[in-house]
Amino acid sequence: MISFEKLFPYVDYFVVNVSSPNTPNLRALQDKEPLMHLLSELKYANGLKSHPKPILLKIAPDLTDEQLDDVIEIITKTKTDGVIATNTTIERAMLSTPKVEVEKLGAGGISGKPLTKRSTEVIRYLHEKSNAAFPIIGVGGIHSADDAIEKLKAGASLIQLYTGFIYEGPGLVKEINEKILKEGLYGNA
Repeated sequence: MISFEKLFPYVDYFVVNVSSPNTPNLRALQDKEPLMHLLSELKYANGLKSHPKPILLKIAPDLTDEQLDDVIEIITKTKTDGVIATNTTIERAMLSTPKVEVEKLGAGGISGKPLTKRSTEVIRYLHEKSNAAFPIIGVGGIHSADDAIEKLKAGASLIQLYTGFIYEGPGLVKEINEKILKEGLYGNA
């Protein structure tokens, strides 16, 4: 709550990121009870403000369908404003680099193209299972306009670029916007 109070005057929204694989034991907060408690406390404190700010939950792509069902229930019960799907993954099976070399690099999260498919699956699952009950910001493996469109069609309301922006450059934003207009998704996403 200390961070929430100190940052409140300076931010447009808050992201509760319980999905970072680089912070020891942080992912344990994705379990149902701790997450319900954390979001409930934040929503209560936010509700005391004269102009509350949106609170979003950022989740890992490594969650099971049962855990995603819990996320939907938690978001609904706490009236959290939306989900950011997804953060980096701890999964290594999709990598072509030899396992020994990957292990030498350490246990951090993997971003970029290896996330494209799973991130879209999580977005689609949340969107369909919740009956589009909350906004989803799609992130993970967006390296082309087609990747962005796929996330929007899966149910993302917005998208975020990270690794794709670095590797593809700022022209990727223009390509995505042009494709959104061409596909007629403007105003629907």
